[in-house]
Amino acid sequence: MNILYISCLSGKKSAGPNHSVPKQIKAQAKYDNVLWFNINDLPKQQWNVDVNFVNTSMIPKACIEHLPIPFNRPDLAIFESVYYLPYCKMAKELRRKKVPYIIIPRSSLTLAAQRAKALKKKIGNLVFFNEFIKNAAAIQYLTVEEYKASGSSWNKNAIIIPNGAEPKTKTKVWPERDGLKGVYIGRMDIYQKGLDLLVEVCELLKAELKAANCSIVLYGPDRKGAKAVLKDLIAKKGLEELIKIKDGIYDADKEAVLLDSDFFIMTSRFEGHPMALIEAFSYGLPCVVTAGTNMTDEIRQQDAGWTAENTVDSIAQALKDLLDNIVKLPEKGRNALELAKQYDWDRLAEISSMKYGEIVKGFSG
Repeated sequence: MNILYISCLSGKKSAGPNHSVPKQIKAQAKYDNVLWFNINDLPKQQWNVDVNFVNTSMIPKACIEHLPIPFNRPDLAIFESVYYLPYCKMAKELRRKKVPYIIIPRSSLTLAAQRAKALKKKIGNLVFFNEFIKNAAAIQYLTVEEYKASGSSWNKNAIIIPNGAEPKTKTKVWPERDGLKGVYIGRMDIYQKGLDLLVEVCELLKAELKAANCSIVLYGPDRKGAKAVLKDLIAKKGLEELIKIKDGIYDADKEAVLLDSDFFIMTSRFEGHPMALIEAFSYGLPCVVTAGTNMTDEIRQQDAGWTAENTVDSIAQALKDLLDNIVKLPEKGRNALELAKQYDWDRLAEISSMKYGEIVKGFSG
């Protein structure tokens, strides 16, 4: 198949799609003829992947008709995310050409995501995006939970294909040491990432965390002054020794931090399929996660960590269970490595090629 991927990636290392989308396309190129069209001027070198690539400096007005043959009339187009106005224009062009397209919303259609900037999204949906979404051949959700949280009213056709991970050459080794190191790596988005919940949990478990000599470090870039708000909240609750906030880390620095940590914690209210969490598994880190991560079922089934609902009491219970069962960390870490194998990019690309072929075959235009 000739598959056209359309994205609007910023190149920011802190944003999950800037990692997952290039790797997804790279893996898919092993099974299909692929072109990646990123609708800004950033060069391919920004992502360090060897795939067929064009950007808007090469294609006037982001017009599909100007793409190289056969991608000016591909078998299938795939839009990464939803809320970019040029997508609506390009989707209309695809419909005129009777080319099916898929949208990968990456959590943006969930009820929780729709509540953020609700009025702006409601107007945008009515004027532009409902037509774009409704006319897709399918919506590709990253997890069953994301699909359930989004509902079927957007589009009656849905497929489930998750994000992936690459096998790591280095994985977690469990040294004998006094104390525990927890880590979160991601955007400092207080509401979506549930960082306010995490602070409340640490206040509730202050005595237990101190007794276990456990600290949690949050790594990530600032988002709308979130770091100042978090630091103030942490100081007011007297948690400076237990929760530390640091800048974003990437590449070798991130690997070193993950390998030196004992567990990964993510208390998100909503996600698509968090790359940071899958990456933590691939290094052999057990995880403490909420239902909003969309990965609690897999973690429970594989016994790769501790799971909770999106409430302070539930998260506190999960973290307390970890503190009471520190001896289980190495075993759960090994289970996390096994879980990561389910998300091998090449395996997922093979599955994708099959599902995409079925969509193309069944498309009536």
